[in-house]
Amino acid sequence: MQKLKTPRAAEPNRPGCLKYGATVFCALGASIYLIIALTGYGLTDTSVRPLLFVLSGIMIAVIIIIWRPRSKKAAEHQISNEISPSDKISEDLIPIQVPEDDRDESPVSYISNGRTTWRADGKELTDEDVAYLRQASYEKARQYCENSPNPKFHRSFDERMAQSQFHTANAEYIDKLEQDIWLPHLYDFSSVDEAIAHAQKALISAQELAEYCSKTSIGQQYFEDMWLHAHNSQNPDFSFIDQIQERYKDLTLNYEERKHDFAVHQKRQAFLQIADDEVLKVIQGNPAILQKDLHKQFDPDLKPTIGTAVSHLVKADKITRIKHGSTYELYPK
Repeated sequence: MQKLKTPRAAEPNRPGCLKYGATVFCALGASIYLIIALTGYGLTDTSVRPLLFVLSGIMIAVIIIIWRPRSKKAAEHQISNEISPSDKISEDLIPIQVPEDDRDESPVSYISNGRTTWRADGKELTDEDVAYLRQASYEKARQYCENSPNPKFHRSFDERMAQSQFHTANAEYIDKLEQDIWLPHLYDFSSVDEAIAHAQKALISAQELAEYCSKTSIGQQYFEDMWLHAHNSQNPDFSFIDQIQERYKDLTLNYEERKHDFAVHQKRQAFLQIADDEVLKVIQGNPAILQKDLHKQFDPDLKPTIGTAVSHLVKADKITRIKHGSTYELYPK
């Protein structure tokens, strides 16, 4: 493992290379324009001197704007934008006072699929509905954060600001390691060996990052909040590193079984490309075949794909299904 360098202390509003570069460029430009305007060096037309003074003034103004002190409000806005969207209440969920409704009507019910919300009575959403739903969403998000067992939701503003500044000061090294710490779907890999190699690399990078961040208290807090206290809709507080470790352990201890699982998955994915045509051929050759028996005409490993193919054929109006007890008779059209 390579020797780890000591993290730099977080420096608020620390200027970057772009800021220095712009300053140097503008300073040189302003100096050159000002010298030419005052001395007339190289000028064939002295009428452009006023323009040179103006250009020099513009560049000086740009330098002043770049280096003017930032307000605390601006800093708070920056940290708000740098915090992960999953760690803060969405800006779209602004607390809005719900107007009082004097109408003598039954309470309105709403239906949501997780992404879209509509009225249960089928009517279009009114401005009052939108205001109520926004307020309800805000309250739900606020209560989730307040009641969450996840400690990162209970950090103070100063702690969040310090974490952000720590990351900014050490972004080059941290981002390089964090690029390796992720957990894609298992079957996104082409083989079990590739999945094992990825898990190994992720765990090595996680260990290096943990050691690097542990050199300062705010760095340790950054690592814990980022990787040891993750959250999603199913789990309010879990370790992302533990999940990688569990996958690595499962793949290595059950290597032959997982290797077989990969082979079966790849076989099914390949069959799905021709499944509709193959299933239709069987139905055409066996009119009135029962759907529950259809899979027996194929490789047992392909059983989960047969129902999918039947659904596709029904939607494409290529077969007819007739109820037969607890299953269906299948006929070609």
